[in-house]
Amino acid sequence: MQLTMKIKKISAWQVGLPLHEGSYKWSGGKSVTVFDSTIMGVETDTGVVGYGEVCPLGSSYLPAYPQGVRAGMAELGPHLLGEDPLELGRLNRRMDTAFKGHHYVKSGIDIACWDILGQVTHQPVCVLLGGRYGEDFGLYRAISQESPEAMASRVASYRAEGYRGFQLKVGGDPEVDIERIRAVSAQLQPSDRFVADANTGWLMHNAMRVVRAVQDVDVYIEQPCLTYEECLSVRRQTNHPFVLDEVIDGIDVLMRGKADLAMDVVNIKISKFGGRMAASTRPGLGITPKMEVLGKPVLIVE
Repeated sequence: MQLTMKIKKISAWQVGLPLHEGSYKWSGGKSVTVFDSTIMGVETDTGVVGYGEVCPLGSSYLPAYPQGVRAGMAELGPHLLGEDPLELGRLNRRMDTAFKGHHYVKSGIDIACWDILGQVTHQPVCVLLGGRYGEDFGLYRAISQESPEAMASRVASYRAEGYRGFQLKVGGDPEVDIERIRAVSAQLQPSDRFVADANTGWLMHNAMRVVRAVQDVDVYIEQPCLTYEECLSVRRQTNHPFVLDEVIDGIDVLMRGKADLAMDVVNIKISKFGGRMAASTRPGLGITPKMEVLGKPVLIVE
């Protein structure tokens, strides 16, 4: 049976997601108090509606910002009306032709169209992407940047909530960061997983000071420096498990990192790649939220 449908309408809702602890802080004095998220709805002429979400971490973390999602959709949306949301490759090429760059804007549309495909084929999106790997997965808890003592004090309460992975926000003064890593490490259980995430905040020489000072600690080092080459230099001089994040913004650098053995773990943010179609390694849940609780959309393209 051949399925065909057309995009009839695209809507966007702005949703403010407040933080339980009031703020979220990371390297360079950056912080947010509310996650400004955009929910996108893609409606077809058959009545099927798919939903996607784009939630940048403020405006200073990556080349993406919350209001840019909505502004970009106002520009891009009219070019997608009448397109078949099931032809995902063609749709993504259409988006790239009509609107250069700004992959984060396109990612919500791509995710929504995967949702539509999952609904009409009666399959979870993870199956459409190649298969389900397990029935559950563990979550880690980011520890917002504070004093070493304050950060260490949060471990017990987070563990009581069920977390067994802890991502420590470092990337500041190397001496203080060394204290942060050691203070939090002292609170961990043998089965816990511990990551020190600098969010590009260290220069190479400071990154090396930190990793050498904590070489006896069981800790992953995440994204120590601003560029891929700087991170690779640090990676080659430490035995710590290594994570790359901010610099992994496309398939080309992902494959380069694999070839260079630049990381043991990679964090892929779907919006940096432009959606699920553009990043072939990410899982999908195929869950459709109920949009009626969000009120009126802030943007409608039809």
